[in-house]
Amino acid sequence: MTRQKSQSIKGKETPEWHEPLISIGTAAKKTGLSASAIRKYEREGLLLLFRTTSGRRLLSQADVNRIMNIQHLVNRLGLNMEGIRRLLAILPCWKMKPCSPKQRDNCPAYVDCAKPCWMLAKHGCADAGNHCRDCAVYRQGVYFADDIKPLLHPEARFPAGLH
Repeated sequence: MTRQKSQSIKGKETPEWHEPLISIGTAAKKTGLSASAIRKYEREGLLLLFRTTSGRRLLSQADVNRIMNIQHLVNRLGLNMEGIRRLLAILPCWKMKPCSPKQRDNCPAYVDCAKPCWMLAKHGCADAGNHCRDCAVYRQGVYFADDIKPLLHPEARFPAGLH
């Protein structure tokens, strides 16, 4: 499978942004967390870490940024793991990626408000052979969690700083 070029948070296209090259220890140093805290984020379903054939966890720079964003949601906004998971579960993935109304209506992620789509055992995207780590919903969803109203209600006009 060929990886697509992705945009980093700063908007510069970098094909390496999503390449799993960083050890969990290095990621821990970069984020100021312990390796066990990163593993907890993984157990809680907030991270999908790449595993080598020997089971070693590797992270990409996008994963490191995701961890830092999760830290922001916990430390600055006061959310716990369940709160973050539920916010991610209500993201309208059918708006973030092309799904037909029929696909959307038949997808468990459309009706499940407790877990994001990548945590559900069976969902339409996985059935179609797509990988959650490569999905825009997983990759970008945590960044919308801080300011979700415009994504949920694009027709509304929110004054700057009030949404």
